[in-house]
Amino acid sequence: MIVLKDDSLPSVWEEVNGLMRLDTKRENYYERIWQGRQQTFRWVNDIDYEYGYRRAKILKIHVVICKESWEEIELVTCRGVTKTTRYAWISSDPIKKTNIHARSNLIARKRWLQENTILKEKDQGYHYEHIFSHNWNAMKGYHYLMHIGRMLNEMVLHSVCLTEHAKKVGFRRLIEKFRKNMIYNSLDTKRIRKLMKSPGQLRLVQDDDWKIRPTAA
Repeated sequence: MIVLKDDSLPSVWEEVNGLMRLDTKRENYYERIWQGRQQTFRWVNDIDYEYGYRRAKILKIHVVICKESWEEIELVTCRGVTKTTRYAWISSDPIKKTNIHARSNLIARKRWLQENTILKEKDQGYHYEHIFSHNWNAMKGYHYLMHIGRMLNEMVLHSVCLTEHAKKVGFRRLIEKFRKNMIYNSLDTKRIRKLMKSPGQLRLVQDDDWKIRPTAA
């Protein structure tokens, strides 16, 4: 689920508005109340979005629009006023009445929470934003590799022992050793579960002789 802005993909908006006008029986229409707000959903499935050189590539997408209204009390007049807002999203899966709440309210509107978890990858040097692929497995692989790379960087930065090891063997060699361990060594699941239950500790090193301090971690 991604946001469809009013000034984005004009060809998609043209088809959405046209097909919604034809839905006179309101087959793709749904109303509900969620968290004190009156919601009205309308959607269009199976839109062929053409793009690329000479519009040779076609992507099947689905669009849902949600209009909301709710009551608020004005601070100055203490009178009730009706507030309204509108959302539009592109869905990778077809929309229907049985999944519209989950995909719109529980997935699309929570997207900012997911993006906050990858804020560093997006905006702080990893160039993770707006990555696109025609192969979903390639996209997932890139996602996993990005998180592994970020994890290794954080470990090298914040672990005294690993920092010294990286300085000694080099970062490429460190990554190669990590890869071989992930491929050829079996994980000790009992030890991992035990470590997960034990409280972790992060110590900030302040002095210059941290390399010889056995208590630094």
